Amino acid sequence: MSSWKQIAAGKAVLSRETGTIVKDHGGKLTVALAYPNTYAVGMSSLALQILYRLFNARPDVVCERVFWDAAAIAEGRPLLSLETGRPVREFDVWAFTVSFEMDYFNVAALLRQAGVEPPGLAPEDTGARPFLLAGGPALSMNPEPVAPFFDAILIGEAEEALPRLIDLLRDGVDEDRERRDSDGDEPDDATRRPLLAALDREPGVYVPALATPAPGGRQIDRLWVRDMAALEPTSLLYSPDTEFPNRHLIEIARGCGRGCRFCLAGYVYRPPREQSLERILAWARSGLAKRLPVHAHGGITGEQAPSLGLVSAAVSDHSRIDELAAALREMGARFGVSSMRTDPISEPLVAALAASGNQTLTIAPEAGSDRLRAVINKSQCEDDLLAAVELAQRYGFPQLKMYYMVGHPTETDDDIDAIADLTLKARAIFRRNIAINATPFTPKAHTPFQWTAMTPAKVMSDRQRRLKKSLASHRVTVDADSPEWAEVQGVLSRGDRRLAPVIWETERVTLRGFGDALARHGLDAAEFLAGRTPGSFMPWDIVESGVRPNFYRYELRLSEKEKLGHRCPPDCADCLTCGVCRGTVEAALAEAAAGGGAG
Repeated sequence: MSSWKQIAAGKAVLSRETGTIVKDHGGKLTVALAYPNTYAVGMSSLALQILYRLFNARPDVVCERVFWDAAAIAEGRPLLSLETGRPVREFDVWAFTVSFEMDYFNVAALLRQAGVEPPGLAPEDTGARPFLLAGGPALSMNPEPVAPFFDAILIGEAEEALPRLIDLLRDGVDEDRERRDSDGDEPDDATRRPLLAALDREPGVYVPALATPAPGGRQIDRLWVRDMAALEPTSLLYSPDTEFPNRHLIEIARGCGRGCRFCLAGYVYRPPREQSLERILAWARSGLAKRLPVHAHGGITGEQAPSLGLVSAAVSDHSRIDELAAALREMGARFGVSSMRTDPISEPLVAALAASGNQTLTIAPEAGSDRLRAVINKSQCEDDLLAAVELAQRYGFPQLKMYYMVGHPTETDDDIDAIADLTLKARAIFRRNIAINATPFTPKAHTPFQWTAMTPAKVMSDRQRRLKKSLASHRVTVDADSPEWAEVQGVLSRGDRRLAPVIWETERVTLRGFGDALARHGLDAAEFLAGRTPGSFMPWDIVESGVRPNFYRYELRLSEKEKLGHRCPPDCADCLTCGVCRGTVEAALAEAAAGGGAG
């Protein structure tokens, strides 16, 4: 496809969007914001929309989007921005938001497509490329496997740090421009050193060229937003061509206090913080007031208000979820959520979801037995789960979806049989379609299971087959993700910098291609999938998550005793249990002491 055809295709995508921002580039810091997956997946990410809003809110910044496109890469097309069709190489900054480890391969593919070699892998970094910035949950907890791909990595939540970062980037780019104007030279590695040094002094910013993981070495503090009232985490862009077409997304809370021992999100976004009911309802009214074009039969057939999507790691844990659900139902809003907690289940929320026309109610038992749920710190019991199934039946949902994992620590065949048993109990209550997902468990950095060996792929495959066989004659759809690909994710989630050239060289992203690339660099997947000794140095120790290492070890010991562990209190501002909030508590105490002294 020629460049003009490619630009025309981009314009066709934009013609179906609402909310696109197009600015003149003159005199501005130009930022290419990349989501390393398809347009449909990336445009369903509220994180991408929040960053797009924050960058473009600055009058001195122009931000345009970039997505991974397998067909474009296969056909050798150049990498162009969506808004104006400019080559990404011409932007001052190329910023990536990376949610999942498996998208590391797409990051490499995008860099290759743009003709940009990672600064930490290039024999000589000339600097004649955009400044490479990255962030996102996967990188925030273990940036090392792709650390050489970037000039700087933001650890944690971006909102409060971004204004200062933009100022520093703008100053650095202006200096490069002045240098080019005066001597006509392209920027080189030396011209970026002052900028890298300045960024290295900023809280939460990791500059891989200036810091490496080492026992007892420097750590980068994870950033998290303390003032939720300063945020506006809602959709700006709308498109019918996403996983959630024309949906107005609203982040009602951030973080999760449940403390599930397998869950990266439960630690990367600690502590749990809520938006007020009043703000959520105001954002809902604002979203419902919008009129978005209805695309059908190749044209626009009318307008309608968007549906709403409530976003949170645990939507039903919001302290005022019953009131919120009732208010949205009274507004006549159509809305959806990702999944339901069942301890306790929110019947007003279930009723409102049914009234909104949702076709599926989703719950996540994660394990079939109460014993194994205690191991993973999932507090919901079988009675809780079956009560949710009864509500799904009562309110007429066409489908019930149940998420399980296979390969949890201490799991046996009996636990797999317990999944089948629980599903059949649900089958006896719910008379319509039931679908379950049996996802392989992958240990993640900065969780209590970060030291745990990953269950071998063959064992997980055997258990998935056992589960399918048990449910085959009971009208239950079983989706089972690949354990072999889960092992690749396991390598990436607990890997180190030795993996960067492996990822870079895996152009054909196949199991064999990845294995061959590992072998070429003298690496074996088994090294990364094996168990680790608690307290030993890990590559992800470069990140100071805020959670005390002793807390992880304490939770691991509780799991070995099959006991439930810590759960964040509803208001965790004065909690010192895991350590994340200790800075906030110390600051409050200091402020109180200062006030008392002044009085």
